[in-house]
Parts: sequence; structure tokens; C-alpha cells
Amino acid sequence: MPIPANSVTVDGTTGKATMTVKDLVMEDYFNIVNALQDGSSNDATVSFQVHWQGGGKHFNVRDFATGMAGEFIMSPATMTWSASSNGQNYVSGPEEVSFSVAGQVGHEHNGVFF
Repeated sequence: MPIPANSVTVDGTTGKATMTVKDLVMEDYFNIVNALQDGSSNDATVSFQVHWQGGGKHFNVRDFATGMAGEFIMSPATMTWSASSNGQNYVSGPEEVSFSVAGQVGHEHNGVFF
């Protein structure tokens, strides 16, 4: 789902980045099977903010077989989110208690841009 370009800020040299989305209108399908079948849904809104901390290992990828290349920085991320659907509100815990298993920030080239 497209989001406004100004929702994302990235520092490609450090790997720090932020994505902030507020009141994004979408459909709540209740579960993955129903969503894949485009079943019944409720109107919903979501908001979230993700911070990539940067500072990790820099690495390059170049795969001629798939036509993909990129420059990346390992960057753990934290997140907060909220959602509203059918009169119910849901909120994550504070960002300070979130954690990531893995994350990265980078720039990728693929297809005709390879």
C-alpha cells in the first residue's frame, strides 16, 4: 500500500531511518485466510512509527542471476503502532520495550536498473 514519500526519512551513511504513518485507511480481514480470499472485512485505520537505529555492519550484494544489487547497513529497529476497527482500539506497548531480531536499511537496484 503506498504511503506518502515524506513519511520516510533515511540517512544512507549511518543506517538511521524513520517511517511514520498516521491514520492509514485499510481493511481489517480478521485473519490471513480471509484476507487471501478477499473475504468480508471492516474498515480500519492504523498508525505506526518505526525507528532504525543504524550503526551496524555495511555490506554489498550483487546477484547477476536475479538481477539485483544493493548496499545495506544492518540496523536494529523499534516500533509503536495503533489500530482501530469496528469500534475497537488496539495499541502496542511503548517503543522502549520493542526489539528486533534483524533489520537493515539500504538502497537496492533490480530489473532494468541493475
